[in-house]
Amino acid sequence: MRRRLLPKIQCPHCWHKFLAEDVLWVATDPDLLGDPIVGDDAPARFLPTRYAPSGEALDRRGSPCRDLACPNCHLSIAPVILEHVSRIISIVGTPGCGKSYFLTSSIWHLRQAMARSFALAVSDADPVGNRAITEQEQQLFLQDDPHRLVYLEKTQLEGSRYDSVQFEPGRVTLLPQPYLFTIRPTKQHVNARGANQLTELLCLYDNAGEHFMPGSESALSPTTQHLGQSKNVMFVFDPSQDVRFRAKLRGASNDPQIQSQSRLFRQDTVLLEVASRIRRHSGMPAGAKLTQSLTVVVSKSDIWASLLPREDIRTDPYTSDPRADGCVLGRIDKDRVEHVSERIEALLMETVPEFVSAVNDIAERVLYVPVSATGGSPRVEQSSGMMKIEAGQIRPWWVTVPFVYEFSRWGKIIGSTRSRDSVENSAKE
Repeated sequence: MRRRLLPKIQCPHCWHKFLAEDVLWVATDPDLLGDPIVGDDAPARFLPTRYAPSGEALDRRGSPCRDLACPNCHLSIAPVILEHVSRIISIVGTPGCGKSYFLTSSIWHLRQAMARSFALAVSDADPVGNRAITEQEQQLFLQDDPHRLVYLEKTQLEGSRYDSVQFEPGRVTLLPQPYLFTIRPTKQHVNARGANQLTELLCLYDNAGEHFMPGSESALSPTTQHLGQSKNVMFVFDPSQDVRFRAKLRGASNDPQIQSQSRLFRQDTVLLEVASRIRRHSGMPAGAKLTQSLTVVVSKSDIWASLLPREDIRTDPYTSDPRADGCVLGRIDKDRVEHVSERIEALLMETVPEFVSAVNDIAERVLYVPVSATGGSPRVEQSSGMMKIEAGQIRPWWVTVPFVYEFSRWGKIIGSTRSRDSVENSAKE
């Protein structure tokens, strides 16, 4: 089957745009080692001149090759990016706000919720590149002992989550590793016949919170330049990092994150720094409103849910419409999500008004979503002093909602209760 390639391709590592004909191939012959950008131990990268009958490039020793690489940073790229435009979502926030827990819990439950409620398959587009997130899913959700205390390691500023390249000899640049997923209609989807055209490529990044602090970015560590390419920015706001929220909750919660002496942050200053970088990396005027939609993910909602009485923030706002032919069109109840968003905005305005003011100053399209990545409080393990949670007690709330709401904006794979015919009509072309 012939593949339809994009006219312009964007590398998910360095965000360089290039033509399909310029993509490099990775040599497979074990004697062809060494690359000036990715290192002496890496297989050679090359622009092919010979091909096997199957279409695979042949390296200079005549070995067929399968892996591709970016012509700019020379890092390996998944073939799927040649066919589908990446929808970049940047997840940002302060150190310790729960970004990694939120991302891990979201991906694990998206794999299930999208199949169950929306007849969509969420799959790893790059299993090797996604290895870190799949290991985290295993750590939280696939333990054989439900009483085992589990936790996720803090995302580091350097290490295995980043790739080192040398665009200039002797100058090492760190680039963040992307997580890539395809979102594809299954045969039960109402638009299954257009599955290939409707397949979306989701690209996510999990930076250390320190990368978003003012003054942390440099030319040799452009780890947050994906902000300028993103379609949606999810800012993880952690109420437990604010002294005023702690004061509200001390009488209502025994969660150790409220009682501990952990670090407090001015989260509005980090948000404003993120906005500044978005403008700089995308060439926007200094005071312009962001073109991306902003989702404020208010984390650890199991701690502060009592501050939002009479709101159901545990059960997902999804419905499915089975048709006579057995096909399904999944919908998100946008009215319910937006009502909860308004309630949360009012709560934040009452408690952290400077944060809401910063949000309103930088963004036109804002959604506030309550999430709990674990659904319960951790406990302090006496032997290590670390906060951990029993694997069998992890029951997240609303972790998929920020993503599903964003997917519904894409217009062709998910419906909503406010536009019942939009998906059906757009796909039967």
